[in-house]
Order: sequence, then C-alpha cells, then structure tokens
Amino acid sequence: MARLFSGLLLLNLLVIALAVWALFESRLKYEERAASEVQNLALLLDHDIAASLRETDLSLRATLMEVERNMASERRDDQALNFFIEQQLFQHPDLDGLRVTDEQGRMTHGTGVLPGSQLMVADRDYFVRLREQPYAGLVVGQPALGRISGKWVINLARAIRTPEGRFAGVVVGSIPVARFSSAFATLTLGPGDSFTLFNSDMRVVTRHPEVPTVATLVGMKFGSPALQSLVRSEAVEGSYQAVSSIDGVHRVFAYRKVRGVPLHIVAGLSTAVALAGWRQEALKAMGLVGVFVLATLVLSWFICQVWRQQAQAVAALRSVNRTLDAEKYLNQTIIQSSPFAIYTRNQQGLVTAWNLAAEKLFGWRAEEVLGKPLLSVPIGKEAETRELRERVLRGESIIQFEVQRQKRDGTVFELSTTMAPLRGASGEIDGYLAIATDVTARKQAERQIEFLAYRDVLTGLPNRLLLHDRFTQAIAYADRAGLRVALLFIDLDNFKTINDSLGHAVGDALLKEIALRLGACVRETDTISRQGGDEFLIVLSDLSDTDAISPVLAKIREQLHAPFELDGHELTTSASIGIAIYPSDGRDFETLLKKADTAMYQAKDAGRNSYRFFDEQMNVKAVEHLSLKTGLRRALDRGEFELHYQPQIDLGTGKVIGAEALLRWRHPELGLVSPARFIPVAEDSGLIVPIGEWVIQEACRQGAAWKQAGLPPLVMAVNLSAVEFKRGDVEHKVMRALQDSGLDPHCLELELTESILIHNTEQVLATVQRLKLLGVKLSIDDFGTGYSSLSYLKRFEVDKLKIDQSFIRDLASDPDDAAIIRAIIQMARSLNLRTLAEGVENGDMLARLRDFACEEAQGYFFARPMPAQDFVEFVGQWAGRQLLMKGDLII
Repeated sequence: MARLFSGLLLLNLLVIALAVWALFESRLKYEERAASEVQNLALLLDHDIAASLRETDLSLRATLMEVERNMASERRDDQALNFFIEQQLFQHPDLDGLRVTDEQGRMTHGTGVLPGSQLMVADRDYFVRLREQPYAGLVVGQPALGRISGKWVINLARAIRTPEGRFAGVVVGSIPVARFSSAFATLTLGPGDSFTLFNSDMRVVTRHPEVPTVATLVGMKFGSPALQSLVRSEAVEGSYQAVSSIDGVHRVFAYRKVRGVPLHIVAGLSTAVALAGWRQEALKAMGLVGVFVLATLVLSWFICQVWRQQAQAVAALRSVNRTLDAEKYLNQTIIQSSPFAIYTRNQQGLVTAWNLAAEKLFGWRAEEVLGKPLLSVPIGKEAETRELRERVLRGESIIQFEVQRQKRDGTVFELSTTMAPLRGASGEIDGYLAIATDVTARKQAERQIEFLAYRDVLTGLPNRLLLHDRFTQAIAYADRAGLRVALLFIDLDNFKTINDSLGHAVGDALLKEIALRLGACVRETDTISRQGGDEFLIVLSDLSDTDAISPVLAKIREQLHAPFELDGHELTTSASIGIAIYPSDGRDFETLLKKADTAMYQAKDAGRNSYRFFDEQMNVKAVEHLSLKTGLRRALDRGEFELHYQPQIDLGTGKVIGAEALLRWRHPELGLVSPARFIPVAEDSGLIVPIGEWVIQEACRQGAAWKQAGLPPLVMAVNLSAVEFKRGDVEHKVMRALQDSGLDPHCLELELTESILIHNTEQVLATVQRLKLLGVKLSIDDFGTGYSSLSYLKRFEVDKLKIDQSFIRDLASDPDDAAIIRAIIQMARSLNLRTLAEGVENGDMLARLRDFACEEAQGYFFARPMPAQDFVEFVGQWAGRQLLMKGDLII
C-alpha cells in the first residue's frame, strides 16, 4: 500500500511539474505571438506615416519651387501661387493646410490666408529654427493648435531662400493629428490595445484610444524607462513589456522610429487580452491536474472518471488549436486589408503568400502566382534581383529599396520595397517577406523638380544655375588650353510692345522660336540660357581670339531679322547685345555678367539692333551713374537741393518781370553738381518725380515770400520734365504747391518741352486744360529744337514761346539763325503769344532781338542764376535802369 501511495505521489508530483512547465512554455509562446503582432502593426504604421510625410514633403518642395520662381519673376502673381497651393491640397488630402510666410513670419499665401492678413507664425519652433538655419531642410515642428483651423496639427516646413541664399520665409504644411488617430483606429487588435505617436522629446503627438480623464494628450510627457532607453539609443525598432504611464494598463509594446523625421511609434497590446487564451488553458490545465490527483487517490474507485478526464484534455487541446487558427485568420485579415503589397517567397523564389494589394499592384491574382515564381523582373535587372534575394536569405533586412519591376501587362514601374527574412519553427531562414508600394508618381515628380531646378520652364534652355556650372567648366578648360570664353548678354528690342499688343501667349511663342534660332547660331559646346523676360545669355567657349565671336554675332542678327510667323502674325524683332571676354574683362561669372549687361545697355543707347564689346570707360560711366542715383535718393532727405533764380527782363520796359527757378545739387563730396549730370539720372530712375514736386513747392513758396517782402509782381517759371507728366500727378502737385504757399496762380508759369505735347496728346491736353483753369501760365521751353507744330500751339493754349539758346548763340553771325528767330517771333505775334529769348550774352544779341520785336530775354548779359537772397538784391539794384537801343545798360 505504501508503495502504491508513493507511486501515486511521485506520479502526481511529476504531473504537476509537467503542467507548470507546459504552462510556462505556453505563456512564452503567447507573449512572443503578441510581440510579433504589435511589431507587424508598428511596421505597417511606420510605412503609412512615413509615406504620408514623404508626400507632404514633396508638396512642400513643389510649393517652394513655385514660390522661388514667383519671387524671381518680374511680375509676381499671387493668384497663380494661391491656385498652385490649392492644387497641392487637392492632390495631397493628408494636408489640412499649406501656407507661405514672409521673412517676418507673416502669412502671405495659402489656406485661410486673406489679403492683408496679419497672422504671424514667428513664434513657432519650426520658423525660429529655419530662420536661424535656412539650409536645415525639412523641419518637423512640435504639435501645435492651428491658429486658423483650431485643430491640433503637426507642421512640416522648409525655408524659402532668395537667389542670394538669404532667408525669405517658410513654406509650411499642416497634418492634423487626427489623421494618424484615424489610421490607428483601423488597426486595432482588440480591447486594451494602444497606439502612440510621439516626438524625440517624449511628448505625445497623438494616441489611440484617448483617455477620458485627460483633457488633451497632445504634448503630454510620457514614456517608461524601457521606451526612453530605446529612444536614447537611437534604435530603429524594439519591444518590451511595461505598465503604461498614461492609463496604467500593462501591455506588450513594440517600438519603431519613423524614418527621416524625429517621430516615433509605440504600439501596445494589453497583456490581459494577449494572455486571455493562456489563462483559459491554465485553468483547464489546473483542473486536469486536480482531476488527475483526485483520480489517483481514488484510482480504484473512479477508473472510468480517469478516462473521461483524458477525453476532456483532448477536447481542451482541440480548443487551443481552434484559438490558434482564429489568431492566424486575424493576422491574414490584417495583411489582406493592408494598402501595401505584402507577399512571401520561399528559398526557391516561389510565392507562398499574396495579398489583395499585391494583386492590384502587379496584376496577377493569388491563384495565378501561389506556388510559382514571380515574373516581375524586367530584362536586365536579373542580377540585381538575385543579389537582393541572396542578401535577405543570409539574414539581412533591406528597408525602402527602390527598384524597377514590371506588371502582368509588361508595364515597367518604380517600386519601393522592404524585405525581411522569415524563419521557421526551427529558427532557420526558409523564405522572406516583401512589403512594396508603387512610387512611380513620386519619382516622376522628383525628375520634374530636378528639371525645374536647372531649366527654364518656357524654352527648356538652361537656367542661370546650370549656365553658371557650364561657364565654370568652360573657363577651367580655357585656363588649361590658353583660350578665351565670351559671355553674350542679349536683350530683345521692343519685346514689351509685342507682349502688350498681341498677348503673353504670342510673346511666349516668340521666345520659344527665338530660343530655337539662337541654338542654330552656336556650337554644341556653347551654352544658351534664358534669364527671364526677354533676356538671354550665351557662353561661347574655346575661342582663340575675339575675332571668332563676329561670325556668331552675324548669325544671331541674321536669324533674328528674319520674320517670325506666329498665330497668324508676321513679327520682326532685333536684339541689343553686350559682350564681355574672359579673362580680359573679368575672371568670375558675376563680374563678366555685370560688364556684359553694361555693354548691352550701351548698345541700346546707340539705337538698339547693335552690339558692343565692354570697355573700361563703360564701367566708369556705370559707376558714376550708380553713384549719382544713390546720392539722389538721399539728397531730398538731407536737404542738399537748392534753387537758383535767373531774372527775366521785359525788353520794352527794361523791368525784371519774372525769374526762372533752376535746380542745383550741392553734393557733400562733389560740391555743386551740374544739372546736365544729374537730371538725366533722375529722369532715368524716376527720382525726378519727387524732386520735381519739391521744386514746385519751393519755387511757389519763394515767389510768395518775395511778394510779402515787397518785391514787384514777378512770374515764377518752373520746368516740368516729361517723366513727371508720365508718372506723376502734375495737376495735384501744382494745386498743393499753390495752396500751401498762397501764391497767385497767375504768378506761376510752367515750362513744357515739345516732347511732352506730342506724346499721349489727348491725355496731356486734358491735363493742360485743367492747369489753365487754375490760372497757371504755360510756356514752351527750347522752342524750335523739337517737333514743332502750329496745331498743338493752338490746341494747348500756351502763353509764351522760349526760343532755344542754340539759335540765339549765333544770331549775330549766322543769317539762318536770324531768319529762324525772326520767323518764330512773327509767328508767335500772329498767335498772340509772347516770346522770350534764352542765352542772351552780349549787347549785340540784345539789339538784334529788339529789332525783331522779341518781348522778353534772359541770359548772362543780365545776370547768372543766383540764390534767392542775391536775387532780391539784384532786383533792388536793377530798379531804374533803362535799355538803350543798342543794348547798353544805363542808370
């Protein structure tokens, strides 16, 4: 009996030990299975998030190129830029917003940005970083509450840089964190699972599911020591078990770092859920052991019960198998519903698994490829494919490798694939897993971006960046071979007229045709580039001397002189060309470009349709022109301008009846600058408009001051530039000057040149008529030197003709000049106009003018132009003088 009990005891202990060992091994398998499931989910989420961020970055790059192209354009088109942004939002639905800011952080374009908007993002972390590091590339900001959308978003941004590389703002795309939450929600494994996206600061970006007791999880600090250790070690993936710091649930976690950005994913499966089946097994096993123990105690009485318990044990094992089958089905469901093509192959390359996305991607149905080799390798790619398969079968994981594959119909496409080895129960590699997605559209976009980076969109010619590279190569070869390189700056003459009259479509077609004709004028080793607008650059390389340039110039002029047939129009054009030579004119691109540009403008000044080689005299003139323009911009603010006044004498009475206000510039370094030097610069730059307004204001003020000081009534004559008539509001300037000074309008005389009256005649006539209504007098300055017409003298109701001093100068010695002056005076008298002779320098001139009955005169014979106070003294000294018939002066 003792032996029986001992045997039963040993048997029971053995059964209990076996049960404990079996439960332990079963638990390990359940934990491994849970870890594998969450790792697969983390991998799928990694692919989904990385793909979304790449698409967003492509949209940022495309928008950045469009913004920089718009900045470089002569005419910025805000409407086109907003339309481009809307297209990007339509093409990338993950984006909640796409916006552009200026360098101050003010939103200027994009989603929800209205004209005149004052929305600022200068305080956002991504803006601060890009402003400090404009070459940082893609920057991912901290989760933020959108100031326009009101949603929690992740902001991805890239810096906008000027052509000089300076920071000019950012292009920022916003992805709602809800987009990732919704992706997490579709991949749930069951109750108690969790998915968290967080940044490198261990702050939550989004989490599923949300925690009811926490108002918002976004930005919350979290992470167990195990997770923090993985992040600090910069591991790509990992797994661990821990209690969640957010909701206190113990889970099996899988961690992955999102490629290319400072974001991380952690997916968790509740251990309570993961071990639910194991707990059922444990309860059943404990029951079996208990029954077995009880059976051994009453073996003789309950032998039938023992057999029944054994039958129950077999049923329990079958239940376990059914549970395993259900879990396998769940995994298959997840794989089949994935948006990525997922398939497996064995060591012989035969397909062993094939999901629906793979069917859609390659075109073969599962029954057509399972158990067969996959015929997706294009001709010529066999060796590359064989090498990849061998690497994976040796145990290497290949992440995001881009290859070419072909579909069932033979279409070749770009594929991004991730491959990982598969191990059997024994741990040996018996195949591999492939996860693939079609990236053809992205590759095409990258190629288009590369084209836009180096080519002109309209003509396809190299842009300035590519031209600079070609130029660098050309001068490197020229230095080795002792040759020269020429840079031609070509500007089309009167292209704006064609563009404005026939439209931009015809203008663009003309530019394309010109690009083709220019290509026929040069060699393959030369480079043609369009710089924008109607400007082209040509680099002529391998030149033995400058004589080799002449045939090219002749060809270009010949090609451009031939008529262009475009859209039913026969067009002709010409070009002004400036040439700079390496190394004589400069040893770098920017220097040669500046000098070729200077030479081109000299060709334009010479009458257009010509070419000029650069020489140093051009540079001296250009530097002087720039220096004067820079000084003129500050002269008004610094009070460097002053007016001098030249008396105008009535030849009948000998009295001073007026003064001509003449502008002088007292430069702090150059002294008194001649008007002949700075007036053309002011007119060319448009600065004559504010300067002219100051002249009218100052002249009217001085005229009123003289009247208050007791001087006799004087007419103040002020010159008006043709540029003021084109760009300025002359009528309102005159009205303001008269109102501010209180000068009687009849005491103001505006001197107009003939060129003002013959261009835009109707518009000028309306302005002149309104000026006449104010009571202002009008005179024609330098009469006889321009296009004179009796009709405009009548229509414009002028009061006086000022005979140009070029006729007065030779009055005594040139009969022709005397005849012209006599004719002008007689014509003026017949039209009831007064005449004034300019440049009277001696008594003989004065006597002849009085013989011709000229009414007024001014010149050095009477007085030079003088400051206002000297003019007052002159008028006082002049009082009581008389003019003798011979022109002598007496008191």
